[in-house]
Amino acid sequence: MAVKTVRRPRRKRIEKTGTVSKWGNSLGLRIPREAVEQLHLKAGGEVELEIVYERMVIRPAKRRKKWTEAELLKGVTPEMCGPDLIPDRVGRELI
Repeated sequence: MAVKTVRRPRRKRIEKTGTVSKWGNSLGLRIPREAVEQLHLKAGGEVELEIVYERMVIRPAKRRKKWTEAELLKGVTPEMCGPDLIPDRVGRELI
């Protein structure tokens, strides 16, 4: 069985100088347009910031799936939990 590797499109290396500005008690960094387009960033979007030694890496934040209770409990049966965790229904309770 042959394994097909998926190649990501090659991204252009961008080397530009940004401007650090004062924003209240913090500092803000202006990101060049080319970087915004390549990373698909939007105003108000979240980014991950990693600082290693004297380098700062900024990447778009990965979105985490928000699980519903039904998805989390899918496949769970009373036999798996034991009788004390899922009591017998005696009325119109919702479990």
